Amino acid sequence: MKLIRVVSLFSVFAALTLFCVPAGAADGKSVFISKCGSCHKSGGEAEVFAPTKYASIQWDRFFTRDKHKRKKDISADVTAAEIEAVKTYLINHAADSDQPEAVGLR
Repeated sequence: MKLIRVVSLFSVFAALTLFCVPAGAADGKSVFISKCGSCHKSGGEAEVFAPTKYASIQWDRFFTRDKHKRKKDISADVTAAEIEAVKTYLINHAADSDQPEAVGLR
C-alpha cells in the first residue's frame, strides 16, 4: 500500500514536471525549425545550420551582440521570448554541450 502511494506521488510529480510549461513560454527547437527554418534551409536565403555549428559561448555572443540584425532584422517576425527560447535551445545543444544536436534544418 505504501509503495502504491509512493508510485502515485512520483507519477503526479513526473507529469507536473514534464507538462507544466510557463504560460507563453516558447519551445526553442520548434521556433528554430518553424520560424528560422524559413530562411535557414537548403536553397533558402541563408545557409543551413544546426546547434552544433558553434560552441555555446559563440551562440551566446551571437545573441548578446544581436548579430542577426546585420543580415536581416527579424524583430517583426520573432518575439523576444521566442528569440530567448531559440538562444537557450542552441546553447543547450551546441557543439561543446553535453547534449549536442546536429540535426539542424533540412
